[in-house]
Amino acid sequence: MLQVALARETNTDALRAGKDILYAIQLNTTTDAQTAKRYIDSLAENWGDNAPVFLSAYAKSKKPFADYAGQKASSLERKYDYLQKVQNLFSGLSLGSILILIALGLSIVYGLAGIINMAHGEFLMIGAYTTYCIQTLFTEVLKVPYTDLLFIISLPLSFLVAGLLGLLLERLVVRHLYARPLESLLATWGVSLILIQTARSLFGDLTAVKTPAFLSGGLAVSPHLVLPYNRIFIIGLTALIVLLTYLMLYKTRIGLQIRAVTQNRNMSACLGIDTKKVAALTFFFGSGLAGIAGCAMTLIGNVVPDMGQTYIVDSFLVVVTGGVGKIVGTIVSGLGIGFFTKILEAFFQAVYGKVCILLFIMLFMQYKPKGLFPYKGRLAED
Repeated sequence: MLQVALARETNTDALRAGKDILYAIQLNTTTDAQTAKRYIDSLAENWGDNAPVFLSAYAKSKKPFADYAGQKASSLERKYDYLQKVQNLFSGLSLGSILILIALGLSIVYGLAGIINMAHGEFLMIGAYTTYCIQTLFTEVLKVPYTDLLFIISLPLSFLVAGLLGLLLERLVVRHLYARPLESLLATWGVSLILIQTARSLFGDLTAVKTPAFLSGGLAVSPHLVLPYNRIFIIGLTALIVLLTYLMLYKTRIGLQIRAVTQNRNMSACLGIDTKKVAALTFFFGSGLAGIAGCAMTLIGNVVPDMGQTYIVDSFLVVVTGGVGKIVGTIVSGLGIGFFTKILEAFFQAVYGKVCILLFIMLFMQYKPKGLFPYKGRLAED
């Protein structure tokens, strides 16, 4: 009966689990040594979740090829451990990419203006809700059938909407608080609370965005290692954004002006650079990057009003650890924190892993208070 059921089964995981049971029954009921060896090989080749358990149990008996079964069980367990390490590395790369995407704009803004923008996480939320609004507008208001193109359209629109609101924040609030770090911190924190409550009033506590079909599922590297397409997309998107940001900062006129104002605002003004305009454009760009991050975040979670609060602390850790205003520092720090977080979570609970990360960064900042890639020369003294 089990063989008949397996012949009709179409689900790969269920089929593999069923074959495990079938081979285990046949292994424990056969009296022929060579047949037992064949079933041991079949269990190992099937590579189901229960194969090591069945092989280990058989290895404890005194039946034919018991030692051989133990060797196969040990081999499978080593493969599982290796794949788990690969999975942890991929998860760390994915988390690091998310942190880089969020922290990149924060690093540029903080490096130029010296403003601790506590509302930066809320621009991530704005990007996510922009994606939600675009899908709702087309599918429910205009009655247009859902298409994956809606998500592609949402990426630049999330950048634009979040960037414009960031520009508005700079014009109305931040511009009047330069060189006043405490007041700017409190003011942007107040703005973040206003944005959170506004989103809660308009959209409620929980909304969801439909994942595009081409990002559903995953890349099956092996039966026990599947890399989700949505996280692969986020990694690729982060790499593209980092490249475009580098080209903007180092290959364009506005990028040259941003770097000049970041290094010495007064001297830049003396050379004819409109520092207020540069600061406004920087806020637009940095907030827009957070908006793109929010759009990408809809692929891996629900959209909630306080979703930005989840990542804002980690983003600041990335910025201060990597070095303020340094793209390379943001990348190295983001990936490092992402990898270490996932590695520690494999040994401890998530909360304890986070505590270990915070303690490590505190000790690191005692040794290198200006981060991994600090400014050198005169800039280091400012």
